[in-house]
Amino acid sequence: MMMTIDTQRAYVFVILAFLSGMANAETDQGNTNISVSSNVALVSDYIWRGQSQTWGKPALQVGTEASHTSGAYAGFWASTVSSQWVPGAQFETDWYVGFRNKFPATLSEFGYDLNLIYVYLPGGNFNKTGFNLPSSSPNTVEVYAAVNYKSLSLKTGRVLTKFYGWDTTNSAPGGFVGDPTAGVTGSTNGSYFVELNASQDIAEGWNVNGQLGHQTINHSVGLSWSYYKLGIVKSIDSWTMGLACTGGNEPAAFKDFLGLRNNGSTYSAARPAVVLSLGHGW
Repeated sequence: MMMTIDTQRAYVFVILAFLSGMANAETDQGNTNISVSSNVALVSDYIWRGQSQTWGKPALQVGTEASHTSGAYAGFWASTVSSQWVPGAQFETDWYVGFRNKFPATLSEFGYDLNLIYVYLPGGNFNKTGFNLPSSSPNTVEVYAAVNYKSLSLKTGRVLTKFYGWDTTNSAPGGFVGDPTAGVTGSTNGSYFVELNASQDIAEGWNVNGQLGHQTINHSVGLSWSYYKLGIVKSIDSWTMGLACTGGNEPAAFKDFLGLRNNGSTYSAARPAVVLSLGHGW
């Protein structure tokens, strides 16, 4: 199923309506059941599932989330991105709703998280690259489910649209310099990922974390990839400082990737990286 722009906008309206409903509940119940948190961060590289979204350059990121004592939550997150990698876009905005809670009775040590996210990239479209490609919106809807136990979390999800606009008109075999045999051979709708995350406090104000995952691109050759992250975070009051090492199996298709502006710039988006971060929350 391919979603139209109107369908994608409907997801935004659902999320906004959800946020509005939570705000009304907060008013009706005296501010006792809703909590709101916000954050801002500067990172040396925006890495998403092992791949740079900023062409190896820094990114500014902001987010806010409202959560209800029932477990329902909704939020917004945004980051700068590079149009060399994300066609025609300078910003990524994520609008999401979800429900997280503990399992009942004897399984109460286990938790779960169900989430719907709409990734909207203002101005993004493959017809804005330097390669004279037809229109294809990178805006994407994804759902995921996660189960967590103590410091571990296992998550899996899939897209309900094309995978960030990838299709046979813009990502077919022959279009990747690093591997001419790699490419999309059919619909990328339903592409999915599986991810294991770990986070453990090791001392007051210190946390270590890790991530291991795999992203599968439906109906493609040489484009699916595995990824990892190992990091440490130091918290001081409402400030955080982080250091992370990221990488993956580096499919040849993403090595020396020719930027979508077609100005001669190349970058290996999946290469190992060291990422520094500074954040503030309230």
